[in-house]
Amino acid sequence: MFGPGSAAQHTGSDDPAARVAALNEAASALLKTDEAGALSLAQTAACLAGTHDVAGLARAQLIQGSVYARRGESEQALAQLQDALRLFRAADHPAGERDALTALGRIGMQLGDFLVARDHLAAALSLTEKQSAEAAQILNLLAGSHHASGEYAQALSHLHRARQIHELLGDQREVANVLGNMGTLHTSLGNYPDALAHLSEAYRIFRDSLSDERMQAIALINLGTVHLDMGEFTRAARYFEEALDIAVQRGDRLTIATAKLNIAEAWTGNRDPQRAEAAYSEALATARQIQYRTGEVSALIGLGRLLAQRGELTEAAAAHAEAVAIAREIEDLEGELDALNHLGEVQAEQGDFPAALASLERALTLAQDADHKKTVYEAHRALAEVHKRAGDFERALRHHELYHQAERALFNEESDRKTRELGAQFEVERARHETEVQRLQRELADTAREEAEALVQARTAELEQAQVEIVTRLAVAAEYRDDMTGEHTWRVGHVSALIARDLGLPEEDVALLRIAARLHDVGKIGIPDAILLKPGRFTPEEFERMKVHTLIGARILSGGHSRLLRMAEEIALSHHERWDGGGYPLGQAGHSIPLTGRIVAVADVFDALTNERPYKSAWTRAQALAELQRQADQQFDPEVVAAGLRVFSRVEGPITPR
Repeated sequence: MFGPGSAAQHTGSDDPAARVAALNEAASALLKTDEAGALSLAQTAACLAGTHDVAGLARAQLIQGSVYARRGESEQALAQLQDALRLFRAADHPAGERDALTALGRIGMQLGDFLVARDHLAAALSLTEKQSAEAAQILNLLAGSHHASGEYAQALSHLHRARQIHELLGDQREVANVLGNMGTLHTSLGNYPDALAHLSEAYRIFRDSLSDERMQAIALINLGTVHLDMGEFTRAARYFEEALDIAVQRGDRLTIATAKLNIAEAWTGNRDPQRAEAAYSEALATARQIQYRTGEVSALIGLGRLLAQRGELTEAAAAHAEAVAIAREIEDLEGELDALNHLGEVQAEQGDFPAALASLERALTLAQDADHKKTVYEAHRALAEVHKRAGDFERALRHHELYHQAERALFNEESDRKTRELGAQFEVERARHETEVQRLQRELADTAREEAEALVQARTAELEQAQVEIVTRLAVAAEYRDDMTGEHTWRVGHVSALIARDLGLPEEDVALLRIAARLHDVGKIGIPDAILLKPGRFTPEEFERMKVHTLIGARILSGGHSRLLRMAEEIALSHHERWDGGGYPLGQAGHSIPLTGRIVAVADVFDALTNERPYKSAWTRAQALAELQRQADQQFDPEVVAAGLRVFSRVEGPITPR
């Protein structure tokens, strides 16, 4: 191990500045392997530098701040790093200033202060050579700050730039790390094909180019996690087991514990409790051997759930209580909340209502203090159930009301998040398109103009198709909630196109309408199941909430530059307007309603009437056509109804996707 004496001997000089530089160099080398040694050397360097060697003192403080940051001692880290930044600026030392700003950016991200982190990182980037490894690392950190803030398009843009730099420098390890981050980002967006593509490429690099078995195992776990998120539990388990095999060969017990925990989750999802319990037990044993405390918490909670399912309530309560104690000891809030909720449920099953209430009240208090909305509503729901079983109906009712309030707040927040994510996907595709178009336009001077312009048009078409695929997936996902086949959106698009053709619309508009009409109810993604799937009539309040799906849909589709997306936005907003002016959301009447909305209104109602839903039986075609005729000149444009009747008279049998 390096020490102060050996560092001085190494320099071969009694020059204090040289000794400080040698100490700082040795401390930097120890940062990743011996934090205590690095801190000791940096403290010695700071004392030796005093006020005479400003740059040396700043570097020593930077190293100390980095050690404190690694240890989670944020206040000390911030103080050291801010002093280092001030001194580097005083010494006119741009490289040191860049390093201090980067370190401050990391601390800001650890503390969840992403705006401050972003400011520091942007300032660091401005002091960095554009095509350098340091620039790529800062871009990677900037991407992390945008990702954490839900700004996915900016995050992906930074990651693309970082990848390009690392590829230019030939640094395959960093390329693979960036690909892993891109995979994680696409997973957050629910864009699983791209997530799997990036993570698979990262795995290939670690396996074939670098022969790095540890990173291979981590990449396999990341791939398995995507499949776990997709509900493909058997495939996820295969990835986790392959990672486990590598970890066992290497004797990497931390990765062994992590892989076993994930295997247990996969078998739990696959409804194989015996294999899940075996994996949880093995993960718990390994975690205890290496003092992996968060792993212990996860394994104990998993075992507790399985024991409760088997009716072994005493053992389940003991497992959850131990998880609570460990999580509290290591200040693992997520783990403590999860364990407390499960413990309270088990205690209630045992009939120990005072203990159950104490556990759940503790979870509620912690969740409220941390603004953990999901746990707040879960705790209120559990408390309502326990109070009801204990015979305290007044408190049960109060918690039930609070549960619904918290659930509604969380639902609104989730709806906004989904809308932001969808918008981010649009922005990502748009950014890709604009980058490609700019590249092609630069080539116009060197290549045939017609060929380049044809490529621009092709890229534009690809962008539009990508946008359509993104929103169509969301439309179908929304429709699955009240259409068991998921075919409603296809039928509405198909029938709308037939009516438009009968009305004499140009074939280009017919083709656009066939796709755009499928997105008419995309706003249903923002309506709670309790309203959407209600079997009876809506209350006035519920109906007002249901109407909002038109505004949500228009908001999701807004901002598109293509004719297709503008048409889809128009339809989403107007397909519940009425010819007589009594519709929603704008109360438009007659020809002030866009023709596309009037067409889709007829196609949508016809399909809704003639197909079974969870809350209604299917009407016959004759009954549905009679209803359309009755509503002509009231709910519907009479010309569109007439066209619809002509279309349905020519179409025999059910309308189904081919």
